Amino acid sequence: MIAIDTNVLARLVTNDDKTQAKEAAALIDSGVALFVPTTVLLELEWVLRGAYRIDSATIIRTFEHLLSIRNLSFERQAEVEMALQHYAIGFDFADALHHSATLSCAGFASFDKKLEKLAAKAKLKPVVAEPKLFTKL
Repeated sequence: MIAIDTNVLARLVTNDDKTQAKEAAALIDSGVALFVPTTVLLELEWVLRGAYRIDSATIIRTFEHLLSIRNLSFERQAEVEMALQHYAIGFDFADALHHSATLSCAGFASFDKKLEKLAAKAKLKPVVAEPKLFTKL
């Protein structure tokens, strides 16, 4: 299995460097077993949104397509899929990914009020709240 970096997926998705995009596509099309770390997806979303100004709906479709490629294995794929669902309803992708990794926890301590409100509205478990609320557990 070969792990791939953010820049390989970014070239594949954006095709902004024709030579590297072709090389990335050839690797994907080769059928070689490829591994995508969660941190690569986190960085890829940030790059696509920040540097390329790609909207969240397009990023979601892009990630769903990547998830469907047979020879790509994703670290914590179920958590990534859950994070994409939350991203689709307005969560920041990083926050959604962080939260999806906390399902076995009693709570998720954060100072992020937007995250707290969105999580409450979506009735996510574990609950997201200010750190001081968990000192009484």
